[in-house]
Amino acid sequence: MIYVYRQCLIMLFLLLHVVVFSACSSSKIFSFIGIKDEIDPNLPVVKTFRALPDVTSVGFEWKTPEDTTNIDGYVIYRENKKKEFETIAVIKNAFSTHYYDDKLEPQTEYTYAIAAVGKDSKVSKKSTPLKVKTSFIDPVSFVYASQDYAQKIKIFWSPSPNPIVKNYIIEKQEKQGKFIAIGSTTNRMLVEFFDRNIENGAEHTYRVIAQSHDGTKSVPSQLVVGKTRALPPVVAGIKTTQNRLREIWLEWDKSDSKDVIGYNVYVSNTLNDNYRKIAFVTRESYTDKIDSHGAIRYYKVSAIDKYKLESNLQENGVGGQTLPPPLAPNLTKGAIENTSAIIAWEGASDNRSTSYIVYRSGSDGTNNKFNQAQHTSFTDKDIKEGVSYTYHVVGVDKHGIESTRSRQVTLQLAPQPAAPNIPTLQQVPQSTEKPEQDSAKK
Repeated sequence: MIYVYRQCLIMLFLLLHVVVFSACSSSKIFSFIGIKDEIDPNLPVVKTFRALPDVTSVGFEWKTPEDTTNIDGYVIYRENKKKEFETIAVIKNAFSTHYYDDKLEPQTEYTYAIAAVGKDSKVSKKSTPLKVKTSFIDPVSFVYASQDYAQKIKIFWSPSPNPIVKNYIIEKQEKQGKFIAIGSTTNRMLVEFFDRNIENGAEHTYRVIAQSHDGTKSVPSQLVVGKTRALPPVVAGIKTTQNRLREIWLEWDKSDSKDVIGYNVYVSNTLNDNYRKIAFVTRESYTDKIDSHGAIRYYKVSAIDKYKLESNLQENGVGGQTLPPPLAPNLTKGAIENTSAIIAWEGASDNRSTSYIVYRSGSDGTNNKFNQAQHTSFTDKDIKEGVSYTYHVVGVDKHGIESTRSRQVTLQLAPQPAAPNIPTLQQVPQSTEKPEQDSAKK
């Protein structure tokens, strides 16, 4: 309000200045040429010289000397950096009482003086030097910065009541402490600004500066600290299964953040490989279906909140495995006995196999599979002489999963020796004639 009051007074001074100039057709500011530095001691000294400072201008008022007979106008002086007075204006009107100096720097001290100009262009002694300090545009008030937006900070403030304010400049403090402009508004009544693309969980310091239509800037506002929303906490307590058929089941601890609405599940085939997202779930568990036995996968889980912020992933993945095949049987015997191949084995230490299969491949190109229920031996009678047969055994668990192979054994039935060729005994044919009877019996 003080500033508005000053503005009204300045406008009043200017209005009076215009009225007085208009009343006298000869009143005008004329060229400095012709004004002599020679002082005429007979000219009256202007004793009443006052100023009302604005932000970038100063309004002056003085009292007309009682005797204006020899006065033709006034000259206004301003002290330069060398502490020397320089003429800044000459007013050719003895009855003029107002003037303003503009294009000044805000909050800067200036020294002025005034002298009367005679008919012969000589000047009077200067008035007592008048020190004036330009004012400033009042800072904006009630500045606030948001604390919980994701990847952005909203800065807003009360609009300036000063009508000369055109817009606002928003500045952010760098790490070195310097403030830099990051944006501006387009209207005095537009009083919010968003600083975007900010890292999560970060703090930044801001201030707002009002700017007039001529580019004059106000005193900076109070400093405000804004924060972006922090990421949800890292998910903890991930557990995986090692013995489920064609699947891995995961579970983890529920997030401590009440804003978390779900979880992203990531998987990789190796511990340090790139992890790819495979699911979004709203519960604290997930089942990964995998169509293979003994498959190993590594998992990471992130939390997602209602602001679509995602937590960081765990540093290391957690490994899981589908149910692996049973352990291989231990082949203990492989031999040819009585023209048959005899295979024997022991069950594996995991005791998972409920039955066994014997695989045979022959050098004649044949391949065979023999299911053996719960037996731990096998007799192959269907082998040929001179053909090599290779055998191995696998166990089969209750899910029908075959174990890895046992060691192999190769057997061959040697040709059997031929039976000796023994001649067959001939029988003596018996005579069909009756023998002659004893003649004595005749």
